[in-house]
Amino acid sequence: MALVFPRAMPLVGPSSQYFEIERFDALSPTSDGRVDGVTMGAPRWTARWTLSEKLMLAQSDEWRAFVDSLRGAQRTFLARDYDRPYPRSTPNGFGGLSRAGGGAFDGSAASWSVNADRDTPTLSGLSAGLVLSPTDYVMWRWTSGGIQRRSLHRVIEPAAATGSGVVAVAVEPPLPTLIPSDAVADLNRPECVMKLDVSQTKLGERTRAGRVGGVIAGVQDLRA
Repeated sequence: MALVFPRAMPLVGPSSQYFEIERFDALSPTSDGRVDGVTMGAPRWTARWTLSEKLMLAQSDEWRAFVDSLRGAQRTFLARDYDRPYPRSTPNGFGGLSRAGGGAFDGSAASWSVNADRDTPTLSGLSAGLVLSPTDYVMWRWTSGGIQRRSLHRVIEPAAATGSGVVAVAVEPPLPTLIPSDAVADLNRPECVMKLDVSQTKLGERTRAGRVGGVIAGVQDLRA
């Protein structure tokens, strides 16, 4: 069976992780004592996942094979925060929830819009009263040239959908303009496309039981 890239990460999670926004900013002090910030480039997600040598042998092998398949930084994978696959208010997913307009709710918005600063999207077609909490995630997903694309954003203020299933929520980083208008906003297992950071990725020695620990690091590959 042929592998598909971006490739999904193994289901069994790491023992610890780092999943944060890296910003390319610089300070710009002025002669009157003020300090301004200057953006040098688009923010992007960076991550590190630490594997435990206590993983089951099959799980350890799956992680090793996953790293091998990426050929260093040549191939892409779908990276995620293992601690938050769904909103905090629905930790087991969206089973049994309905859209405010009728029909089953699977985590995706029926439509979306965004403000001029692109940091407060409005999602429509959610489940009535659905609560979004700080550090929940929203992703925008689309396909370009047959390749999966993603843009990932973290909720920074609590918000709740109205009775009609509409919510305006503050997120970081702001939505890039490369997201097409027909992209789908989704709360279900949010992820972004990454490539391995080979300078930080290193698997450890195998134990007598054949298990391997180590660190896997990635940086977001964001494109239209």
